[in-house]
Amino acid sequence: MTMSLPVPKVAVVSEDAELTEVCASVLRQEGYAVRTAQHSGHAVLACLEGGPVDLLIAELSMDDGSGPSLARRMRRYNPNLRAIYIAKAGTLCTTETVLVRPFTRDDLLRRLEGLPEPDDASATTDPSTYF
Repeated sequence: MTMSLPVPKVAVVSEDAELTEVCASVLRQEGYAVRTAQHSGHAVLACLEGGPVDLLIAELSMDDGSGPSLARRMRRYNPNLRAIYIAKAGTLCTTETVLVRPFTRDDLLRRLEGLPEPDDASATTDPSTYF
């Protein structure tokens, strides 16, 4: 009998419904279990109802808060949560946790591959300090 690895659970949070669905589609094709939300309140609610997620992909800045503040809230339920933040075009940022729009499918997947492991996540610079 072969044992399979657990499917990584991802929350994609953006006020841009098209962006959310495109990211979710790409991630599902790659084998991720994906939940989507259009604002941080729905993302936290989905985490409470469906269990914690392993990875958060969220807008760096949203009407109801920021991606980093949402990650801090969600880390209450999974301290090893890793996060990628999506920034608007023209944003200058050099951290591996920020993906600037526009980006391709391959850009998204490379960014996922380049994220530090959960044990190393505390060493990653918090992008909220850049703005």
